[in-house]
Amino acid sequence: MKFKIGYFYPEQLNLYGDNGNVEILVYRAKKRGIDVEVALVDLGTNLEENRFNLVFMGGGPDSSQKEVYEDLLKDKGPYLKDYINSGGFGLYICGAYQLLGKYYKSADGSILEGLGVFDLYTEHFGNKKPRCIGNVVCELSDEFRHKEVFNSLNKIGSTLVGFENHGGRTYLGEKMLPLGKVIRGYGNNSEDGYEGVLYKNSIGTYLHGPVLSKNPHLADYLIAGSLGLDRLESLDDSLILSAHIASKKLRQ
Repeated sequence: MKFKIGYFYPEQLNLYGDNGNVEILVYRAKKRGIDVEVALVDLGTNLEENRFNLVFMGGGPDSSQKEVYEDLLKDKGPYLKDYINSGGFGLYICGAYQLLGKYYKSADGSILEGLGVFDLYTEHFGNKKPRCIGNVVCELSDEFRHKEVFNSLNKIGSTLVGFENHGGRTYLGEKMLPLGKVIRGYGNNSEDGYEGVLYKNSIGTYLHGPVLSKNPHLADYLIAGSLGLDRLESLDDSLILSAHIASKKLRQ
């Protein structure tokens, strides 16, 4: 069994240590004796013969999003659309989350048309609104908590913790499911109380940190789900559990 991770734009979209998510997935898989391969997908990478168990794409500032934009839209876009709509597992953080929507309107008013895989849009209101910065605690949505694979692995509970820092506000379409309900923090837009998006087997979120460092239940769900497993060997997560609990008590 091989766990093959497609890590998209590792140089451009690696804000706030998002690459740590890949390192955590590799570590937790190898601890279970699973063979892991990380394929770096960058500008110009040919995807025709690549088959991934899981796709990861991190966040970046507006400048980095614009740098990868043309390659993402014209070259990688068709592959990602097919991958996500076919039920491929993926984790998309901040800037990546935004670019998979319909469009992203930056602070200078320019508009980047998104891939349109997720029915959502993002707008940056410049200095009119403060950035969404701080610690986040959210309650996972019922749809996610009721996933059979997640329930078989979950030893943490129903919360996610992390850190957010984004100027753009994301608004979900009527039929889109949020990843969770905000308990503390801003979430998608500081208005509707939701964080992230859950679409088929793909997750979009604003949680940095990296998000998987304090949420092993999410990491294991991604590993098991993408490999078609219903259980994984237990690991000693006592330290991580302590960090998760402590993070729930942090101020925003």
